[in-house]
Amino acid sequence: MPHHGGGHGVAHPDRHRAEVHRGGRFPMKPLNFHKWIDEHRDLLKPPVGNAQIWEGDRDFMVTVVGGPNARTDYHINQGEEFFYQVEGDIVLRTLQDGKRVDVPIRQGEIFLLPPGTPHSPQRPANTVGLVIERRRLPEEKDTFLWVCDGCGSELYRESFHLTDIVKQLPPVFEHYWGNPANTTCRKCGRKHAKP
Repeated sequence: MPHHGGGHGVAHPDRHRAEVHRGGRFPMKPLNFHKWIDEHRDLLKPPVGNAQIWEGDRDFMVTVVGGPNARTDYHINQGEEFFYQVEGDIVLRTLQDGKRVDVPIRQGEIFLLPPGTPHSPQRPANTVGLVIERRRLPEEKDTFLWVCDGCGSELYRESFHLTDIVKQLPPVFEHYWGNPANTTCRKCGRKHAKP
């Protein structure tokens, strides 16, 4: 295993947080996860809602996500996603065989979402969860999809190679919400308002 630490592999305690956020080398010591959450709670609420523990060129995206959120989209990832619900309970809304299936994930529970499953995490206020997913392969595309609340027909879909969810996701939401044709069901006529 390659050595990723500087010097003798011990990160200075005051530099630990800076190294984590700048995407530098991995600190070669454990991280107190609950302390990290407490120090970053401001990022775990709207409008940001999430923070990556380690940024940069890593094999995994390790993200802490807080509530509340108001997601109406479904995300489709070609890889698995690991959920650990740290504080409070959430519902992971999924589409399975064309039907909506809600998967409750309670505080302390873990869940491994199979690849290719459309999912929409519904996070109430005062909830904190950990989501781990692998970085995308160059040929992989993530899909964001909206379906009609009335009849379940597809309203809008956009796919792209995901490299930076913070930068790439807002334009997708703007494309959906910014065009009334996208938010109106072509099958049943139902109009969907922005939450």
